[in-house]
Parts: sequence; C-alpha cells; structure tokens
Amino acid sequence: MEIVYFFIAGAIGALIKDIVVDGLLELPKKVDGKFALGFLGGMFVGGFAGWAVDGTLLTAALAGFTGQAVIENLLLKKPTLKVQ
Repeated sequence: MEIVYFFIAGAIGALIKDIVVDGLLELPKKVDGKFALGFLGGMFVGGFAGWAVDGTLLTAALAGFTGQAVIENLLLKKPTLKVQ
C-alpha cells in the first residue's frame, strides 16, 4: 500500500510540471509512430524513484516532475562503450 503513495506523489510532481512549465496537461498519445506517456510516464518514474532511491515522497514528486526528460534521455542515449 505504501508504494501507492509514491505513485501519487510522482503524479503530483508530473502534473505540476505539465501545468506550471508546459501550460497544458499531456495525456498519453502516439505521434509519428512514437508513443509518449505524458504525465503518466512521470508518475511511474516518480513512484519508482521515490520507492527505490530513498523512500521519501519528496524524491517521488521531484522525479515525477523531471520524469519525462529522464525517460527520453534513457531511451535516446547511445551506447558509449563498444565491445569488440
């Protein structure tokens, strides 16, 4: 039951970012063959980070606030080490 609070805190952080910074609420959508999670992505990243990192709701909210950028950077990052 405790993890639910982390996901709620992550969702609050993601909603605050969408409303304050972006000026609109981004819902999940598919554009040009790419699937964007919108604020739901921030909710999941925030909830997991708050639970796994240090167990505080503040960490979950902050990770939810930056969640979309974290997901995009992880998905777009190219490998830095070539195994030969």
